Amino acid sequence: MKNTSVLGVPISMINQRQLLKMIDDAVRSGQQMTIVAVNARKIVRAIHEPEMKRLLMGYDVFLADGLSVARAAGPMTERITGVDLMEEICRQSARTGAKLFFYGATEENNLAARKKLKTAYPGMRIAGHCNGYEDEDVVEKIRESGADVVFVAKGTPLQEKWIMKHGKSTGASILMGGGGAFDVLGGKVKRAPGFIQNMGLEWLYRMAWEPKRFQQIPELLEFRRLVKKEKSR
Repeated sequence: MKNTSVLGVPISMINQRQLLKMIDDAVRSGQQMTIVAVNARKIVRAIHEPEMKRLLMGYDVFLADGLSVARAAGPMTERITGVDLMEEICRQSARTGAKLFFYGATEENNLAARKKLKTAYPGMRIAGHCNGYEDEDVVEKIRESGADVVFVAKGTPLQEKWIMKHGKSTGASILMGGGGAFDVLGGKVKRAPGFIQNMGLEWLYRMAWEPKRFQQIPELLEFRRLVKKEKSR
């Protein structure tokens, strides 16, 4: 698998079908693979925060989680959002039997996500779960559950740090940060319609529903400015 980079942060040149095959192979072989969703804000933070840059560089697969990142990475890069990949892994679990562990969010939203996904993919295998607040023994829970895939939805940078620190101890093959995916999949947060996503305006849609996200605008504008500057060189 080849990587390109956007403002010094790696982006994997892979499509979703290829990635799902890699995930299945890793589960079957028992090898471990870590996946991080890279959006514009994480890239800007990596530029200003050496610790964030170092943290991201420790991963194996770097998703272009956002149309702006995919476009900046070049035509050979497919946009793969964390939410979409998580749902496809659940779909694949129903076929392959891979066992999934849901870690993070509130108990209510964690449960809602699992219920919605189980309804959509009845054959998917849930090894266990733990909310993001009562998690002192979560590593032991994951290890004892025999989970093959762990979704960690604790927000950035907590989830990225947790995976780097505890990933090997879980015994799982796939560890992936989920951000607010449980909230979206469980129905608490409404996702933008497909045509808005395809226009690259999902961020604006989310801001309309969650006004607190307007504080992200300076980082998004800086990302656009820096990408434009780099491409003009």
